Amino acid sequence: METVSKIKKACEEIGFMVITSHGVPEPVIANAWKSVGEFFDLDESSKSQLSNMSADYPYGYEKGEVLAAGKDKEKGKALSTAPDIKETFTIGPHNPASGMPSPIMPSEPPAFASHYSAYYSAMEDLSSTLLSSFALALELPVDWFESKTSHHLSALRSLNYPDQSGMTPEPGQLRAGAHTDYGSLTILKSGGPGLQVAKDVDGEPSWVSVPHVPDGFVINLGDLMRRWTNDRWSSTLHRVVNPPRDGKNHRRQSIAFFHNINGDEVVTTIPSCMDDGGSKYEPIVAKDFLMMKHLASVKGVIEEKEEL
Repeated sequence: METVSKIKKACEEIGFMVITSHGVPEPVIANAWKSVGEFFDLDESSKSQLSNMSADYPYGYEKGEVLAAGKDKEKGKALSTAPDIKETFTIGPHNPASGMPSPIMPSEPPAFASHYSAYYSAMEDLSSTLLSSFALALELPVDWFESKTSHHLSALRSLNYPDQSGMTPEPGQLRAGAHTDYGSLTILKSGGPGLQVAKDVDGEPSWVSVPHVPDGFVINLGDLMRRWTNDRWSSTLHRVVNPPRDGKNHRRQSIAFFHNINGDEVVTTIPSCMDDGGSKYEPIVAKDFLMMKHLASVKGVIEEKEEL
């Protein structure tokens, strides 16, 4: 129970933690990592074939994303309108019951589809393990989350932050602007330092670097989990900063698994998180919540007024 207590403390205080001894086979990680690097090494025209494939397919290749929360959270002023210095490739769930289209994979490199799918599956398993621990930390039955994730909407995104040698970022332009994640939890495999988390100091964000643990995963909570727990647990602003301007502007790679629950699940405050005043939030269907967060991001809104 010591591990559960540590998880609870991290979730309440900052919503971030680093885990090791996670049980994900090293070959699964290494194979996916290699294939992702080879994909991003392809020429732009090859990668762009997987971009904007159809209105019904919200995944694929993307370059030039602007994270709307790359703004001053308190003052609402834009820090930068320049795109993040990164490119990404994303797939959704494999399960037809999720209601999402089947993943579309690159044909090159040849092993990409099998390696990426194996990694997705491993992240599903790790998410289930984490959610079991979360349930215990929330004083719930260990299997409480299982029925709520049987046809989840989770997405797997690989990210390439290119070498910045020979370029000068615009003022405020980062590898990834400050933002929170939308869903229940995120599992991040990072290739190096650069990730920062905002701790609140007298109402202002104070940025703290997340330790890079080569054999570990960074776990953070998303906005849905914050809402689900009636704000007991934290969904915290984070960003990826540019490398030091000391000639070591090397490439950085990450793979992020964004766990989202079943799209048709009605999210109501977890019973053990009810305050004396009841719930702060109205019930909402998970897919509607995710869409609301997406639209807020597109419109540049940081905090929607969701409370009753």
